[in-house]
Amino acid sequence: MTAVGIFITEPFSGVLQPSTGVVTSTGSIQADHWHDRVTRSGGESPSFFYQFGPLLGAGGTWDTAPALEGQALGITINLTGGGTQFVDQIGPIAGFFGWTSDAPFDSFTIQAGNHEGVAETFDLDNLRMSLNTTPLDPTPTATPEPATLALVATALASVPFIRRRFSSGA
Repeated sequence: MTAVGIFITEPFSGVLQPSTGVVTSTGSIQADHWHDRVTRSGGESPSFFYQFGPLLGAGGTWDTAPALEGQALGITINLTGGGTQFVDQIGPIAGFFGWTSDAPFDSFTIQAGNHEGVAETFDLDNLRMSLNTTPLDPTPTATPEPATLALVATALASVPFIRRRFSSGA
């Protein structure tokens, strides 16, 4: 699937942009990136979302080793209208990771993965979110079928002959 469309980028440059939102228990912006920590036992799960509509993709530059490797990160999207879908478990990673979805989603949540360790400390930078620009309830456009077009064309072409026949007989 090729990702095209409109993207918004959260660079984590000191403060969050007004259009993006983060809900977290422990994370913060440090040195122009998002720094956070999650554990299986502590239940921390930061969520990232775009406030003005659903998304079709997201990604960013991840580093799961700012404080040694840990439990990894499990990423789940929260679908528009309800439900969740597991994306993937990442880590160790020091680079870009992103995903697209056929179903629009409102946010994504990060939880600790299932690797050994006490916790997973991670950094995230340049979070890019792909906006859903598709209308939610598109109105179908009526399109004539090829057989219908042929029938209409035949009828229109025969009108002069029919008029001549009725004109000459009266």
